[in-house]
Amino acid sequence: MKIKTSELTGKALDWAVARAIGAVEITEGTTRRLELPDGYSVYYRYASTFSPSTTWSQCGELIDKYLIELNNQVISENAIEHWATCMDEYIYGSTALEAVCRIVVHVKLGDEIDIPDELLRVNLN
Repeated sequence: MKIKTSELTGKALDWAVARAIGAVEITEGTTRRLELPDGYSVYYRYASTFSPSTTWSQCGELIDKYLIELNNQVISENAIEHWATCMDEYIYGSTALEAVCRIVVHVKLGDEIDIPDELLRVNLN
């Protein structure tokens, strides 16, 4: 299903980042995953070793590689808006990590990306 990059979250966002940075899809029986050259994987239905939307050490590598700038603004006492910029593009996220991941996908793959249905079901649970 096509999803706007600005709406990607969770495992679907991690999957999209993996695709954007060159992961290869591997199918073994009924198990599908994306595998990155450094050995990290994004499984469609199981826990993944690549989760830049929640792991600073993985997201930090993206910030360095793509020269991403992080910004935030206090909207109210209980709300902060995060956004990331790269190559004169910007995108928002509910966290700094989410904003970084979304900008990588946006710059590399565009405004929309086709996400496997299995990943969308995982995000709903």
